[in-house]
Amino acid sequence: MPKHASRPQRGRFGRTRSVVIAGALVASVVAILGPATATTTVTGGDAGTNPPVVRNDSATVNVDVSALTYFKTATVANIANTAYTASSLNTLKALNLSNLLCKGNLPGTGTDNSARTVVSVTDPNNTVVATATSPARDVSILGNGNPIATQPAPSAANYIGDYTGTGTHGLSLNVSLAGKPSGTYTVTTTNYNTIRYRSTGTGGQTTPCVIGVPDPANGNKSVIPGPVTTTTTFIYRPWQEQFTDVFGNGKVQANVIPRENKFTVGTQVTPIYAGTPENTTFYALPNAASFSLPSDPAACAANPASCLPSTAVKVEPGPGVTPRIMIINEPQGKAPTAPNGLVGVFDLDSQAFIAVAKVNGSQRTLTSLGTDLDAQYKAALTKLATQAAAKGIDINTLLATKVKVNNGQYETSLSLLDALQIDPSTTQHGVQIVSDATAQAGLILGIYIDSVPNGCLAAKSATNTSATPRFAPTAPYGWTVERSDLIPDVPAAGPLGTIAGGPVFHIFGKMRTPAQGALTDTFSAVLGADTAANEPNGYPVWLEPFVAAGAVSAPRSFEFLGTATWSASETPLLGSCLVVDFMLGTGVAVYNNPLGVTVAQLLSPLYKPSAQGAQLNAALKSALQQATDPVTTNPQVSALLTQILGTLPI
Repeated sequence: MPKHASRPQRGRFGRTRSVVIAGALVASVVAILGPATATTTVTGGDAGTNPPVVRNDSATVNVDVSALTYFKTATVANIANTAYTASSLNTLKALNLSNLLCKGNLPGTGTDNSARTVVSVTDPNNTVVATATSPARDVSILGNGNPIATQPAPSAANYIGDYTGTGTHGLSLNVSLAGKPSGTYTVTTTNYNTIRYRSTGTGGQTTPCVIGVPDPANGNKSVIPGPVTTTTTFIYRPWQEQFTDVFGNGKVQANVIPRENKFTVGTQVTPIYAGTPENTTFYALPNAASFSLPSDPAACAANPASCLPSTAVKVEPGPGVTPRIMIINEPQGKAPTAPNGLVGVFDLDSQAFIAVAKVNGSQRTLTSLGTDLDAQYKAALTKLATQAAAKGIDINTLLATKVKVNNGQYETSLSLLDALQIDPSTTQHGVQIVSDATAQAGLILGIYIDSVPNGCLAAKSATNTSATPRFAPTAPYGWTVERSDLIPDVPAAGPLGTIAGGPVFHIFGKMRTPAQGALTDTFSAVLGADTAANEPNGYPVWLEPFVAAGAVSAPRSFEFLGTATWSASETPLLGSCLVVDFMLGTGVAVYNNPLGVTVAQLLSPLYKPSAQGAQLNAALKSALQQATDPVTTNPQVSALLTQILGTLPI
């Protein structure tokens, strides 16, 4: 409710002469409506909050009745028998016609006598963010008293007060809060009510319009001069974090300080829940390290150490402490969310998340790869989800399916959800290559995921540690993997020996681009060298030393020669073939090869290269030799692999 500010001191208002105004005017006077009945409210806040807590970027201030005009006709001797009365619409019309109405909104000119209400909104820093003045009304002989549709310019003829009786009263002010600070906002409403007095008789004297209200303590027979000011407040506390499911199944809204959340499944929406340090925890990651979401949020929430990077540190948000990861563990049946429930892991930087949410009996697994990646994958994932649902397959189960890879000594796993979160094109240490024919050397990451129509009849898969570490696709798109018999094994050395050492593989493939229907087709030299773009003669030329890295977006074909951890698979799905290919290795790769031969052929003693091929052949051999040591000893790469592979002991 509004809080009333102190009123000015009471005074007296009167004249030495007074007579009765015309009978028609007196007959129109209605019951008293004093300013105490006018209220200012704020809408747009959470239900049941007082003061209102506003989450969205706007709020509306409503004043139900603006300032009023009071009129009195009586002699001073009879003042005790006559009360001041708020003017009705008919009274205002009569006063207007007889030139007795207090009018004008030209401040500083002497013609600003109209009653008026001024609303002002200040932010937590006491800065004014919005103001409004009551509108000019139509009080002409045929007027309805409502605000004039197109507000006139300030004029001595305007009446901007209000009146009693049936009609459209008060004023509204929409307050834009976009970009404004959170905290407590103060709404100040100032009512400049006016009072006028006229003595009885033809040519009776009329007093000037003065600001004031009748004094109820004296039976409304005297005047309290000055404006009446009230204040009320609302709290602006927007959602700091908003996570939206890539499939449109729901969203989670949350604040870090104070801990609170609200979530939606379909059309079902929860109340706002206050979090606690026990059910909402935060973690910081040093040096902006990368982070892959877990495929099982419940297991992660129960044991964060099982899914968070080893460098994650539990923190309490506050000044100077900015968390990166938020874990909410409010399962169904547990206070305060019962009978609803929310268990999830949230990346506060990218807005990527995975959560199981239940609202009023509706439960969904909500997933997002983050604001940027959702824009790339949403259309493809939505199409895949629709196809999977038609066959009774849950897309989230498919996304969580893991592929294990190992080198005989170490083993790690990667889910489709993990793979989709790796976006090499955003690496801070790279230069994106835009030429059609390119090549890279160094530590290379490749991901290809596609749902190929009429691609395969049976499931098949292989990894670098399979009994036969080779893979030949049956689908028209995908990777072929061969263990090279031309180059001996590279000794495993350094902390990344599992990636930079071992047998040499020749991996090559033909891919569809995302524009052609592929879900993912991305390759990157995480650390290494890229080719120069648009070199003469139409073939790539290597850059040395290895100081640059970058991404090749959606190549039509690629070839890789080097050591690698890899997995390749084909799975029949809904009449299509789900192709999932992944590799992380040290070596060289050529994309959209402009030559008529393969990299393997260039290195084969049976192949006699052309002059251009000989130059490329020499560069490839040099790149293989130089790539191993810098990669295995570079701590930056070691830290990156810790995040990408997660469980790989390095």
